[in-house]
This record gives sequence, structure tokens and C-alpha cells, in this order.
Amino acid sequence: MKKNWIITLGIFLLVACASEEKVDSSKKGSRKGRSQARMISVEGYLAEPGQTISSSKLAGNLSAYDEVELKTEMAGKLVALKVKDGAYVKKGSLIAKINDAELQAQLKQANASLELAKQKETRTKTLFEKQSATQAELETVVAARASAEASVALILAQIRKTEVIAPFSGTLGILKVSAGEWVTTGTSIATLANVQKLKVSFSLPQRYATSVSKGTKVKINDSERGISAEATVRVLEPILSQNNRSRIIQAEINNKDNLFIAGSFVEVTVPIEAGSEKEVIHVPAEAFTLDDKGPYLFVAEAGKAVKRYVTTGLRTPISISVLDGLNKGDTIIVSGMMSVREGISIQIKEWRRKLNYGVEK
Repeated sequence: MKKNWIITLGIFLLVACASEEKVDSSKKGSRKGRSQARMISVEGYLAEPGQTISSSKLAGNLSAYDEVELKTEMAGKLVALKVKDGAYVKKGSLIAKINDAELQAQLKQANASLELAKQKETRTKTLFEKQSATQAELETVVAARASAEASVALILAQIRKTEVIAPFSGTLGILKVSAGEWVTTGTSIATLANVQKLKVSFSLPQRYATSVSKGTKVKINDSERGISAEATVRVLEPILSQNNRSRIIQAEINNKDNLFIAGSFVEVTVPIEAGSEKEVIHVPAEAFTLDDKGPYLFVAEAGKAVKRYVTTGLRTPISISVLDGLNKGDTIIVSGMMSVREGISIQIKEWRRKLNYGVEK
């Protein structure tokens, strides 16, 4: 009997151990499954130095040298439009006129009051010299004359507000009002722009921020229309943009032949000084993300995604050059950016073929 009891106990213990081992194996399998579920497949791109840069091609925008929206300064009936759509006007030219009949009447009245005040002042000064008028009486008429002059000046200022004058020479756009129309304060008459000279604005990365100076010649190219010209740098922002650590540059281009159109996108070729030439790593543009600390990308290290903040340089439509923050041979993650997070397990499913991501000389 005792022998049978011992045998039964042994069988029970063997079954229990086997069951516990099965449960433990099941838990490990579950953890392994969850670990595999967190792994994502991505494309990789091998970081390799690109060509040495002696010039950079940047995106630029053309704008009018001077541009203003001509607007009325007061309400009233528009009695005259002195120009036509698209006309060239000189500085000081009258563009539009608002009815000022009531103000002209007020001006006549104010001038009459001023004339009377002047006469009273002259008589009182004569009496004061003969000691027939007091100092207080003299001061009163002097003040009255000054007040009358101020009234005339005020009405003249209001009359000037009935006129829309060209502040500089330029070409008008399409007129937005008609003669006889009632306008309110701030009604737009037309756009006036000086397009005989144009401004081209572009951003130069921090690494090359001192490579140009006032007077530097840059090349402007409108590839859509197949035209190009030379522009001269005229203004450099004294500080870098905090968003992308670049310096805004503005150049001037002669456009007397009206070849270029304000508002166009152009390609700007900027010479880079010899002292700033450098081999850089060109990375596909889609690999980059920006936050309040600056641009960053993810590199693969030991099967994990690691965030790496970088200093960027020149940009092309398909790539961005990295000046600092990457090493030769780093594996850059270039796909699945919406899912990639710091520390997530990744698997390189395929490699992005190395193309000519660099900037042409």
C-alpha cells in the first residue's frame, strides 16, 4: 500500500512539472511574439561622402523691386480715374480722385477766417505799440491767427486724402474700381509695381553663410522659360533663421526687358568660396524630420532606430546635404518614417540604391 502511494505521488509531481514548463514556454512565446510585432521593416541608405561643392544651386523667388496696393484714405464718390489698366505711371502721378466739393467749401471758409485773424493781429500789434492794447489782447489775436492757420492746414490734409497718388514709378495692374463708384476708406484701386528691377530672395545654409557678401554675383535661371541672367547680392540678413539655421540673401536683377516675371520660382547658383569647400553626405530628403531642436533623422544601430540630430547644408529637390552629425558608413532609415520611433526594433528589408543626390558644380 505504501509503495503504491509513493508511485502515485511521483506521477503527480511529473505531471505538475510538465504543466509548469508548458506554461512558462507559452509565456516566453507570447513575449517573443510581442517583440516581433514591434519590429518594422524599412529601407536603408548607406552614408557616404559626396562630391566637393564649389557652387550651390538653391531655390529662389522673384519679387518686384517696389510693390504697393493703392488704396483710398477716405470714403466718398470716385469722381475720376486718371489711368488705365496696366499703364506705366511716374512717381507723383494722380491715379484717382474722390469728390472734395464739401472740403473745398470748408477751405474757402477757413481761408476767410484766417484772413480776418491776420487783420485783427495786425491792428492789435499797432495798438499795442501805441500802448492802446494790452499784452493779453495781443496774445489772444496771435493765438486766433495760429488756430485759423491750423484749420486751413487740417482741411488741406483732408483734401489730399481724396487723391490717390503714385508713391513711385511703376506699372499698374488691373483697376478694381470705376469712376462714379462710391468707395470706402481702404478700398483697393490697383496694384502698383516696379518690375524694371527685381529682387531675388534665397536662403544660404549656416555652413556657407559667409561665402557671399554684398556685391557677389549670382546666376539666376528660369528653367521653365529657358532664360537666365546675372544678379548682384544687395542685402544679407544679419542673423540666421532659427527654424533652419540659414541666412536669407537678397539679390537684385536688371529687368528692363521684362524677361523675368515677379512671383516666379527660379534656380540660384551661388559660388562657394574655396575656404568653405567640403565633402558632405547627401541624404534623400524624405529621411528628415524637423522639431524645435532642429532637423533630425534615424540611423540603424544594432537593430534599433536611433534619433540623430544633424546640421544640414544645401538642398536639392530630392536630397539634403548633411554637414555634421553623420559618419561614413552609417545606415540611414529612409522609409516608414511615420512608424519609426527612438529605440524601436527595425529590419532593413532592402537598400536604397545610391543615386547622384549631390549638388552639381
